[in-house]
Amino acid sequence: MPFAGRRPILPVLVLILILAPMLAKADPDYETLSGPARAIDADTLEFGFKRIDLWGADAMNRFQKCMVNGQSTACGAEAWQVTTNLLVATPIACEVRGKNRYHRNMAVCRNANGVDIGQSLIARGMAVARPDQMPEYVLIEDRAKQGKTGIWAGQFIDPLKWRRGERLPEHETEVRRWQRDN
Repeated sequence: MPFAGRRPILPVLVLILILAPMLAKADPDYETLSGPARAIDADTLEFGFKRIDLWGADAMNRFQKCMVNGQSTACGAEAWQVTTNLLVATPIACEVRGKNRYHRNMAVCRNANGVDIGQSLIARGMAVARPDQMPEYVLIEDRAKQGKTGIWAGQFIDPLKWRRGERLPEHETEVRRWQRDN
């Protein structure tokens, strides 16, 4: 028996050919992604180890602060809580629309009730619209501005500028104040 103790190669090759397309889809770009998700930041969702940023909505960053009626507020934490609450209705379904500069997928995501998470954040004044991605979100942002909803009730730094280090004068650290004054 020349093949005793050896496994035939043909079944292994067949198995590889069958599994190869599935393995190729394990981590590349998704057209859609669905399942339970958690909020890393108000506009970043995580499905297991796969992160997705919301397309068209740039939310306040988790540790970002705003000013409303002369008082500092944790607007970033509030935005994160809104997203967390929207994720309770699972599964979350995300339709990938593009990639950001970090090569992370960007998507329009809806919860099991059909609520568009990015649109909801904008309507509640917890995110700004990115018209280059979703022009239809601008009308929703305009309504939030007119109603002085969320961040529109006070002062805030655009999330993009905040990530680059800009802060409201009230939120600068004492070190920065000292450096500026000296």
